[in-house]
Amino acid sequence: MNRLRPFLYTFLLLAVAVVAPLRAQDRIVINDSIEAEMQKGVIPVTINCDDPTLGAAVRFALNAHGSISVRNGSSVKLNIGRVGVSATVACDNPRFNFQTTVDGRDEDDLALKVADAAIVGLGRAWQLKPLFSGTKVAFVSRFSGHQEIYTTNLIRSKLRRITNFESTSISPRWSVDGGRIYFVSSARTGFPEIFSTNGAENPRRVIADVRGALGGASVGPDGRIAFASSNKGQTMDIYVAGPSGEAPRCIISTGDVDTDPCWSPDGARLVLTSGPLGRPGIYLASSAGGRVSRLSTGFSYCTEPRWNPVDPALIAFTYQSGRLSLAVADLKAGTVAPVPVTSPLNFSHASWCADGRHVVATQATKTSSWIALVDTQTGKATRLTDAKMGNCSEPDAWVDRN
Repeated sequence: MNRLRPFLYTFLLLAVAVVAPLRAQDRIVINDSIEAEMQKGVIPVTINCDDPTLGAAVRFALNAHGSISVRNGSSVKLNIGRVGVSATVACDNPRFNFQTTVDGRDEDDLALKVADAAIVGLGRAWQLKPLFSGTKVAFVSRFSGHQEIYTTNLIRSKLRRITNFESTSISPRWSVDGGRIYFVSSARTGFPEIFSTNGAENPRRVIADVRGALGGASVGPDGRIAFASSNKGQTMDIYVAGPSGEAPRCIISTGDVDTDPCWSPDGARLVLTSGPLGRPGIYLASSAGGRVSRLSTGFSYCTEPRWNPVDPALIAFTYQSGRLSLAVADLKAGTVAPVPVTSPLNFSHASWCADGRHVVATQATKTSSWIALVDTQTGKATRLTDAKMGNCSEPDAWVDRN
């Protein structure tokens, strides 16, 4: 036995020498894993919630963001405790420590606000902004067999049908306060007209007596609408009118096809699509009218510009380079950056969300289309409309600017 003691002692030393580094290495791997994700701009999070329905909604929202990845076993734990339509949202990880209480109007509103509280709390180092509670989406769906207008939120929990013309209703655009939706339909007369509705009353005619093409009505910060019209068969020009369609007047007429107007956040300028058929580009103009100036994008085919309501230097648009894709122009920096989506599918018709980082857009194959939430920084795309809704397109996001 005495002869065995040196051997046992040596064996134990070797065992400690082997096991101890492995344990230290295990700890380093866990920390390195989090640090590696952070360097990619992603926070790995585990969600603990005492309400399964609320937890599922928040999990969907955070996974859709692009800067947060929900997974099991992360040391960054998001703890959510619900009482009625209030919830406490907290994280005790030293690097992300925060705690806040949010109140909702109902279960849907609570889920949206909890998701925003988590994003803001966890993303303080990156100054992440609220996204979900301040965004509503209107879009076109063929669910009924006709193109009708619907609305939803960014966690897909509140779907509402707005029009019931049993005809073609397209180009939805929100009013400034989010209380009404403008849209185009030819259901009443056989010719396109602009209507507005709050979803409860019969739609009101806003622009009528048009005997040609008519585009969607973009609503400015003062309530005026800008829209494109072919002026009874002539070229497509840009018009501005009052909120109820009063005193429409042509403000831009280049001789080419002018369409897709969108107001700047301060209402001083418009961004629009203009150019000959087949070679459209993005142009800027005063909202009072007059000359237009082309925005250099580096692409020969660009349409559907949308001004960022949070950062007035940014404009999102659709470009074609083999397929339809999204890009963001930075007016201040003088740069244009394609949105780095990895999907090979088409993306078009972007509309900015409340954080000024995400857009809702149409994602499409050759035979089907749906609405997606797209992170313009990471390119992450998350489907918002279910396949049972049929083909969905033309999303327009209302943003709470208060």
